[in-house]
Amino acid sequence: MELPSKTILLKLYRDLVASRQVEAELYAKQGYLAGSGGGAHRGVGEEVIPIAICNNLTETDSIHPNFRTFYCLFAKPGFTMYDVVATCMFRDSGKFTLFAAENGTLGSSSTLGEASVRYVGAAVTATIKHTKDIVVFIQGDGASNRAPTHEAMAVAAAWNLPIIFVIQNNKYGMGTAVEKAYNIKDLSVRGAGYGFPHETVDGNDMIAMYQVAKKHVERCRAGGGPSLIAADTWRLRPHYEGDPQIYRPKGEVEEWWKKEPLSRYQKELMDLGVLTEKDIERMEEEVKAEIEEAFQEIEKLPIVMNYENIEKTAVAEL
Repeated sequence: MELPSKTILLKLYRDLVASRQVEAELYAKQGYLAGSGGGAHRGVGEEVIPIAICNNLTETDSIHPNFRTFYCLFAKPGFTMYDVVATCMFRDSGKFTLFAAENGTLGSSSTLGEASVRYVGAAVTATIKHTKDIVVFIQGDGASNRAPTHEAMAVAAAWNLPIIFVIQNNKYGMGTAVEKAYNIKDLSVRGAGYGFPHETVDGNDMIAMYQVAKKHVERCRAGGGPSLIAADTWRLRPHYEGDPQIYRPKGEVEEWWKKEPLSRYQKELMDLGVLTEKDIERMEEEVKAEIEEAFQEIEKLPIVMNYENIEKTAVAEL
């Protein structure tokens, strides 16, 4: 498959740098990611998948990001870093990135998989209105085993809807290894049961992920109907911060950190002659300044919700 242009390759790199930096900053500031007790569900190392997909979407396409990497939504047309930071820090910017229908996000559910039917609804709407918009529904390997997901895929297939299902396979559903939850190694073959195309891709390989996303998005937009992508990655952090991870084999985390996507993609671009040390330094400075500005600006906004208010509300309702 043809290599993306230099402009796209560098944009993908900058987005990857930005996602890593903003996630770390959000966690450090005890925002949405950190929670009141430090039980964050972090997505470090899984950012390639949503970034590659978002860079193939339009402002009005719909997307349901995996809950671990929703902070990557700034990469989708229609959203900015400011929007993401404001949402994560419970500030009222006028655009809540997880529920902004005009930009294709329709919320999610704390019960994994349940939101799939909502995004199938978005695909039905696009079909009825002939908008040419498409829908991408991303969720993890654990959530993809739940009944609502299968019901959504069955309907999408029967009605030939413009929706792409993506399994962000990070190898663990909480503390259960994927091989203990599936009797297949290639999770994409589930698409065969619904009669639509399916493909597995290395979700830590930015170029491969971008190319696969582009192919499926273009097919879907042209009226080709639904498909399934299984994007393989790895959960570098615990299920939640504080998880003792007694279920992981010794040394597994250290081995996978050697394969993390940011340094991997950086080396690949340098080997291609697309990225230089000066580019790296410049982008890191630009991203740092952008994130700092976003945090400074949201300080001026009213707080719409915080953990103290949530606790008070819960006690009052009791």
